[in-house]
Amino acid sequence: MSDSTDVQFTQEEVLEQAQGNATAFVLTAFAYLKERGLDPDEYVAFFARQVAPGWEDMRGRPVADVARVAALNYVSVGATVLSLSGDDTHSEVLLAGWPDEEFLSELQLTQSDGDRLLNAFDPIMEYLSIRYAWQREGEAVRMTFEMERT
Repeated sequence: MSDSTDVQFTQEEVLEQAQGNATAFVLTAFAYLKERGLDPDEYVAFFARQVAPGWEDMRGRPVADVARVAALNYVSVGATVLSLSGDDTHSEVLLAGWPDEEFLSELQLTQSDGDRLLNAFDPIMEYLSIRYAWQREGEAVRMTFEMERT
């Protein structure tokens, strides 16, 4: 390796590394909590309550816009959007590919352990007065968002 102070990384390299780091941080935190008999769901809820105010700029926006940002958050850890549809009051996102089975296995976690991350949107959507639900459909996850009627 040559000695250089001019190190350049492509955006693709940085993105791939960031996704891996984000996944490692989330799943390793879950494994750490489980190993100590602590509830990862409490951690996810705490995290979501802390970041919910950061979603304030999404308040009153079409639900499809909110769902798109939620999908982007999940993609940022390595998921793939299979579909996104919606309008001002209702939206659905179909995601797949997260977390990687090999990564789960290395940490002695299951798919349901990884799915805990999806629960982070509960407090965030509650903050925005949007009903949110998710369900696993085989290898994919369907997230639904619906504006609460007032």
